[in-house]
Amino acid sequence: MMKNILALSVIAVLMSACTTFDVPTFNKNPNNKPSSQSEKVDNGTVKGNSYKLADSHWSDVSRIRDEATRLSYRVAQGTMTKVQAAQMLNQFRIAQVGHNIIDDDMYDIYLRSAVESQQGSIDTAQSKGYIKNALSGWQQRWPNMKEKPSNPAFTNFLMEVMNMKPLQ
Repeated sequence: MMKNILALSVIAVLMSACTTFDVPTFNKNPNNKPSSQSEKVDNGTVKGNSYKLADSHWSDVSRIRDEATRLSYRVAQGTMTKVQAAQMLNQFRIAQVGHNIIDDDMYDIYLRSAVESQQGSIDTAQSKGYIKNALSGWQQRWPNMKEKPSNPAFTNFLMEVMNMKPLQ
């Protein structure tokens, strides 16, 4: 019974998210106007001189954190593997904030880490180190990026987990 309730709640969350997003723009906040004449938001990426995170960014990070917590509980209970949880979290983050270059890259690394960890190729410390190293690379590139995604929520969720400074 509990499994059915959990499955129905996941489906309900994903289905409700589907009705609130316009595909294929992947821009959760389509009414978000550029803050200056020289700034343009195109497909969730800010182009121009000034930069501002999407208004929904920190609430999106929180939703991703809550979903990750829920999925980690299922992994701990043995009802789901690490890889399955990573894949479900990816589906959730895409429904929540859409695609962007940074989150897509960090998800690929996150999934690879989950696969290797599940196979026993790496331990938890190595997995965290692998993700942390990739996050550090994005922190270094961030200040010099000309086109920054307006909502790197998945990446900032990982930054939070690793106690690192978020991309802003």
